[in-house]
Amino acid sequence: MENAAPCFSLNLLGPFRLLGPGGERIEIPSKKGAALIAMLATAREGEHTRGWLQDKLWGTREATQARASLRRELSSLRSRLNRGTWELLICEREVVRLNLDLVAVDIRSLDLVESIPGGPRDLAPGEFFEGQDIAGEDGFEEWLREQRSALGRHNQRGDARLTDANKVRSATTLAIPVVDVSQPPAGFNDSSALAVLRFKNLSGDPVNDYIAEGASEDLIDRLSRIRWLPVIARSSSFSFPEDTDPNEIGRRLGARYVLHGRLRYGAESLWISADLADSTNGYTIWTKRFELRLSSDGFSLERLIDELAALLENRIDHAEQMRARSKKEDSAGVRDIVWRGRWHLNRLTRRDGEIAQRLFSEALALDPDSPEALIQATYSLAWSLWAGRAPQKQILDMTKLAQRAILADHDDGRGHMLAGIAEMWLRRPLAARALFKQAIGLNPSLALAHAVLGCSYNLAGEPTKAFEHIKTAKRLSPNDVHLFFYVGEMAMAFFMLGKWSDAIENAEHALGLRPAYWYAHVIKISALSRSGERLKAEVAMGELLRTKPNFTVAYLEWIPFLDKKWMDYLKQGLSEIPLVPIECLTEEGSSAPT
Repeated sequence: MENAAPCFSLNLLGPFRLLGPGGERIEIPSKKGAALIAMLATAREGEHTRGWLQDKLWGTREATQARASLRRELSSLRSRLNRGTWELLICEREVVRLNLDLVAVDIRSLDLVESIPGGPRDLAPGEFFEGQDIAGEDGFEEWLREQRSALGRHNQRGDARLTDANKVRSATTLAIPVVDVSQPPAGFNDSSALAVLRFKNLSGDPVNDYIAEGASEDLIDRLSRIRWLPVIARSSSFSFPEDTDPNEIGRRLGARYVLHGRLRYGAESLWISADLADSTNGYTIWTKRFELRLSSDGFSLERLIDELAALLENRIDHAEQMRARSKKEDSAGVRDIVWRGRWHLNRLTRRDGEIAQRLFSEALALDPDSPEALIQATYSLAWSLWAGRAPQKQILDMTKLAQRAILADHDDGRGHMLAGIAEMWLRRPLAARALFKQAIGLNPSLALAHAVLGCSYNLAGEPTKAFEHIKTAKRLSPNDVHLFFYVGEMAMAFFMLGKWSDAIENAEHALGLRPAYWYAHVIKISALSRSGERLKAEVAMGELLRTKPNFTVAYLEWIPFLDKKWMDYLKQGLSEIPLVPIECLTEEGSSAPT
C-alpha cells in the first residue's frame, strides 16, 4: 500500500530471526547483539536501562569496559536496524528502547503465535530463543531461564501471550515516530540547554561511523552528569537531516548552545574537531581539535570524552556568567543571581568574595532549596574559610551547608566534593577521600574533585599518590580558575619528596598564575633554602612580603597536615634565611589573605 509504514518482524520462538520491512533477513552477527534485541523485545515497554543491560550481558567485566562494550554493540546494531527515517533502536542517556510500534514480535501477539505450526500448547519452554547461550554470563542465563519458565507457565494455561497490553499493529497502521520540534520544549527552568549533534564521519571510512556516533553519544551521557546544564536527549538532537544548519537545530530544540563535531584522519591517527556555537546569534564561541590515537585495544574514547566534557563545562560556565552580568538587576531571577555571584567568586578577591556571598544569600532567600544556589554558597564559604584560616567551628558550618546541597541534588558531584573538602580540613582523610571518589563517580570530568583528592594525599604524607590525581585535574581543565592550586599541590608533592628543582618550578608556575598565593611562595622559599640557594631564597622571601605584607608563620598552623612534621619542615626552611629572622614573622597580621 502506498505510504504504508514498514514493519519489521522478530521471531524469538525457535531460532532468532529478524526480517526487514521488505522481508529481507537482517543478520545480527553478535550473540550479545541478538540477546540485547530479545531482552528489549520481551520487556514490558520494550526498554531497559543501560546499567541493566551491562549487568546481564557484560557482568563479568569492569564497569568501564562494560560501558564501552555496550556502546560498541549499540552502535553496530543501530547501523543495521535504523533505516532511513525509521529508528527501530532508540538509545537515550540512561535507557535503550526497541520501538515496538515498528516491529512485530511473535510472543507479543496472540495471532502471530497461534499461526506457528503446532500451536502454543505444543511449544516447550526451552524453544524460546533456541540455541542461544553466552558462556560465563550468569545474568544472561538467569534472564533466559526466567523467560522460558514464564512462557512454559503460559503454555500450561493455554495462553501464549506474555502481555495483553502490547498487541502488534498491522503493517498498514504502524505509526512512524516523529520528533515534534515546532516549539521549543519547556522544562529547562530558565536554564540554557545544550544540544550535542551527531558527529560527522569525514574520514572516508564507514568503519569509523561507530566512533563518530559513539563519541557524540558518550559525550551526551557525560555532560548529563553536569547538573546545572540541561542536555537535549539524543533521540531529539540526532533526529534532524544531516545537512540541517546546527544553529537552526538549536533554535528548534530550544537549546542556546549547540555542539557539532567532525571525525577526520590525520597522518597516524584520527582527529575529532568540536565546535560550540550560540544558536541565538550563530556565533562560534569555542573550537578545539582532539587527537584520537590507536592503541592495542582500538580507539579509546573514555579519556577524550572526559576532557571534552570538562572543557565544555568551563566554556559554557563562562558564557553564562557573562550573560547574567549583562542583565539588569531588577529583571534577574534566581539563576541569574547565582551566575552573577559565580562571576564575582571566580575573581578570587576579598571584595568580590563578599559580593558573591551576598548574591548567593539573596538567591537562597528567593529559593531556599535551589541546588545551584546551595552549591555556590558552599563554594563561597569554603573560599572565605581558606582565606581567613577559619576555626573548626566555621568549617563545621560548611559541612552543614554542603549536606544541604547534597540533599537538594544527591546526583551532583560538587556537593559531595565540597563536603569532602570540609572533612579534609577537619583532618578526617578517609571520610574526605570517600566523598571525593563519590563526586568523581558522579561526574568524572569534575577537575577540582580530582585535584582535592590529590591534595588529600599530600596532607596525609603520601605525595607519590597525589601526582596522578593532580595531573588528571590539569588535563581536564588546563585553563581552570583554580589552576594555581593544582600546580601548587604539584609543587608540594615534589617538595615532600625532596625534589627541589621540580618543587621550585611548579611553585613559580603557580605564582605566575596567582602572585599572592602565599602557600606557593612558602614552598618555593623552603625548597630554595634546602637546595642551598640562599640568595635566591632571600629574594623569594622579599617577594612574599611585598605581595603579602601581613604574612606570618602562623599561616602555616592552619594547613591540615595529619603529621605536623611537614608544617615544621616548611617553617624550618623559612627560618634558615638570615635576611628575615623567623621571629619577625611570628606576629599575626591585621587582615586575612586574599
